[in-house]
Parts: sequence; structure tokens; C-alpha cells
Amino acid sequence: MSGPGGWFALIDTAQDSALFGLVKRCRQISCLFAGDVPLEMAAASPWLVRIDDRDPLMPAWQDHGAGCNWGWLCESRVDFDALRRHFRKFLQARLPDGTVALFRFYDPRVFNTYIRAATPEERALWFDGVKQYSVEGAEGVIHSYRLLDGRLHDGDAPI
Repeated sequence: MSGPGGWFALIDTAQDSALFGLVKRCRQISCLFAGDVPLEMAAASPWLVRIDDRDPLMPAWQDHGAGCNWGWLCESRVDFDALRRHFRKFLQARLPDGTVALFRFYDPRVFNTYIRAATPEERALWFDGVKQYSVEGAEGVIHSYRLLDGRLHDGDAPI
């Protein structure tokens, strides 16, 4: 279960009060926030989850999560802990006025907008160890983002 690679989800438990309970029942999870996170905050935090169809999260997501911005999936070549470290690097963003803010990239609406607008250099950082991202967009469209020869693709179509 803890071997390298596979499919993972980034779940935004702030989107639905039932998500935290579903995430906690998964076999391999970790909050992206460091340290001892208080329960109230943990219940509304981003969680990295190794996807396993035997866990109740996936059927619930398929049955009730469409259009609810619960999170997104990624396929990675690295192990769970390395992937958590990878995503933790993106939790903060510096705004034009110098203010540092929480970057809610784990919200599919934010990720879809950002990854399409990012520079090639910025995008490359996201694909370090990640093969593809599967992210729900408007009207239920599933985007499958991959970086091919340095260019972002959604499925087979270059962006």
C-alpha cells in the first residue's frame, strides 16, 4: 500500500461536511497542513489520499461529488510522502502587493484556472513526479492534464 506511484486524490474537506469522515476512513491519508492540526481545522483542510476503490470515498465521490468541487485526482510516479512534500510547496502564494496567502489549488475551480494560465516554467514544477491530473471542470467535463514536450495538454489537445 505504501509503495511508489499510483493514483492519489487531493480532497478539500471544506467543501462538504461529510468529506472529512470519508477521508478519515481511507487507508492512507495525510493533511497537507503540517503539525498537530486542531479537529475543527482538520475537518476543513486539504487531504492527500491514496485512491483505493475499497474505501468509501470513491463510490461516494462518484455518486454524490459531481459538480461539488471535492477535489481532484493525479497519477504519480513517486511515493505518498514525497507527493505530500511536493504539494505542500504550493500551499502559499505571494500576491502582487507582497502579501502571502493560502493558495487553494486543491479546489478544482482554482486548479483549472491556474494550470491553464501558468507559464511553462510554473507548470513544469507541478509535473515534477506527477504524470497527469484529472480535474472536473464546468458542466462535469473531466480535464486530463499532461505535460508533453514541455507543453500542457488536456487529453490529446494541446493548450
